[in-house]
Amino acid sequence: MKSIPATISPILLAFILQLWAVRAMGQCAALATGEYKTGAVSTTLSGCLPLSVEVHNDLPGATNTRHLFDYRGGAVNPDSLTRDSIRVYQKPGFYTLVQFSEKDGQKYLACTNVQVTDTLAPAVRAIACANGGVQLVFDPKQPTLYPTYQVDWGDTEIKGYPGLGRKITYQYAAPKSYDIRVRGVHTPGQCRGAVTRLTFVVPENLNPPSIIEARMTSETKLDLQVRNSLATELILQKGSANGVFDLTGQKLGESQNTVESTLELPDKICFRLQPADSCLAELRSRPICASDFAVDGTAEENTISWKIDHRPPGIRAVIQKDGVDWEDVTSSGTSGSATDREFVCGREVCYQLVVNYGDFTFYSLEKCLTVPLDDCTVRPPFYLPDAFSPNGDGVNDILKIEGVLSPEFAITIYNKWGMALFHSEDPATSWDGKFNSQLLPAGTYAYSIRYLDRSGKYLVKRGAVYLLR
Repeated sequence: MKSIPATISPILLAFILQLWAVRAMGQCAALATGEYKTGAVSTTLSGCLPLSVEVHNDLPGATNTRHLFDYRGGAVNPDSLTRDSIRVYQKPGFYTLVQFSEKDGQKYLACTNVQVTDTLAPAVRAIACANGGVQLVFDPKQPTLYPTYQVDWGDTEIKGYPGLGRKITYQYAAPKSYDIRVRGVHTPGQCRGAVTRLTFVVPENLNPPSIIEARMTSETKLDLQVRNSLATELILQKGSANGVFDLTGQKLGESQNTVESTLELPDKICFRLQPADSCLAELRSRPICASDFAVDGTAEENTISWKIDHRPPGIRAVIQKDGVDWEDVTSSGTSGSATDREFVCGREVCYQLVVNYGDFTFYSLEKCLTVPLDDCTVRPPFYLPDAFSPNGDGVNDILKIEGVLSPEFAITIYNKWGMALFHSEDPATSWDGKFNSQLLPAGTYAYSIRYLDRSGKYLVKRGAVYLLR
């Protein structure tokens, strides 16, 4: 007979045992034709695997007693019977034991069940709990199911626990290293399983989990990146900037480091993590929050607005333009707006709000705009980069103006004292970062561009460019 897998729960196992007992009795009933009466059999178990079983015939005056220690159904071959009353089972499993005997010229038959359980060491691990505690977490797929577990906690305390639970919590008196021994027990004082040994160090401090990144993927969805220092299952909570949180129903596995969630506007825009284990419940993560971000554009300017309800100490908020920091808005309060007139007509420009505090970074949904060329009449129809690096690597080595330019054009570049370093009236001319053939140091250089716009007006654009070395 095949053994029942040890991955089932104890309750299910008990149910299977009942079904198996009914099946075994049914098999015996099939054997018990009219020539048999019901006998009386009992067994005595001794020790663990290999399990020794001694069979007794409890029918007074019975003779010619024979046994079949592993009946598997069907007709019984008389040659398979033995007069031995002791059998040592070498393998785990469920066995049907059949006893034949005679009395006063009548044949008797009796059946009983024998369960031979393995004695493998428990599959268990130890995790730290808050305030110097430890929790033993039993794998639900145990190699052997035990009705009782015995734990030597390593501090002279030895306790027994029922085998139905998956977790056992214990409190130590001092933060140090302990050797824990866990074993299963089939029969107290008689049959105990192999030992699982664990070395557990009680930490002086536990770091709570943290959300280290929130990145918007749509107007109402975002991906959260998680650091789970506790290596335990986490529950995601959602709430508002005022600190009121509710459970979301989302759980993160012990090794899961990302999760997608949704914003429930306007209030539930903040998130935090709470350990699922009750012994770690107080180690919640610091709350993090999403921020509002919007971009609106015209031919003259792009208006970027933001709202940051959650402003913990150490916060830094920056608006990025085409992936590069453009405007630091940290000191602008909980909300504000900025204007950008430095973009090229006909070319897409993208903005994103990046908020950072501690080890957490929030990325808003990137907002992109493109102003058609036909709409550009007053604003400059050209583009001058904010920085260049004339270091000879073949990338951004020259400062070159791009866009739609008129013949009436002049550019002058100055140092910080206002001295002209470069001048050209040719729109196709570029600057290589030199003055009198000498390399200029890294830094910020001002420029002034005079041009004729499409409406026939002469305009002047002033700004600055950063030279990198």
